[in-house]
Amino acid sequence: MQKLVFLIVIAVLSNPILAAQRVVIAGGSLTDIVFALGGGKDVVAVDTSSTSPLQATQLPKVGYYRDLAAEGVLSQHPELILALQGSGRPEVLTQLRSTGVKLNLYDKPTNINELFNLIGQLGRDLNRQSQAQGLIARLKQTLPAKAPPSSLSALFILSAGDRGVTVAGPETVPDLLFGYTGIRNLATAPGYKPFNREAMLVSAPDFLVAPSHVVYSLGGPEQFCQQAALALLPAAQQCRLLVMDSLLSMGMTTRLPEAIAQLAAYREQSAL
Repeated sequence: MQKLVFLIVIAVLSNPILAAQRVVIAGGSLTDIVFALGGGKDVVAVDTSSTSPLQATQLPKVGYYRDLAAEGVLSQHPELILALQGSGRPEVLTQLRSTGVKLNLYDKPTNINELFNLIGQLGRDLNRQSQAQGLIARLKQTLPAKAPPSSLSALFILSAGDRGVTVAGPETVPDLLFGYTGIRNLATAPGYKPFNREAMLVSAPDFLVAPSHVVYSLGGPEQFCQQAALALLPAAQQCRLLVMDSLLSMGMTTRLPEAIAQLAAYREQSAL
């Protein structure tokens, strides 16, 4: 019995992450994956982009991951902070590290392989390697084959206002979703970039996609479609708009198959 206790103590000391911890997460993709790996019981707080799963939304918030304040994070007495690259200002990260709290930074995934790599990395860091391998295997099974190109075109609108329209081009999650569903993305500049209004009118997308936090901050789909920056587009005039959960449509998460299925269903509806 004494030998067994000794071995357990040695295992915990040699790998501190095995011990129960107070974990704070900054970044919705990380939160989604950690809970999918079964690590949610140790999470004591998350940032406001962490909208999945439901249990995570009921935890205390430490602000938005790109604008972290050290005081808010440290008020949760974390032993481990998991953060997406781009979280907080450099001086905030320095301040957090200076307290002795372990801080792990992770690159934001923008494609399938990077998502699998992130799952594997979190699995290793949280000593949940077998769960990570199982999660990756399930995702590979549920991800559909890419649909053949269709005649439909669309734009993912991140914002539309007096300053113009910002859309999602290559190297973004919305572009990946368009690729999986055979929809032609009319935005060709990488990342989230302004889209020339005249070019947008000429390209005439068949429909629009927008994240829910943007749409409902303006009052809902009708108000979103009636914005002056979009008013001349036939798709906006008829409000051919798919509103998607913000994390689902912009974050690389374990719900990727769900996001693809949602967009594919709207594509089928639009083709009728």
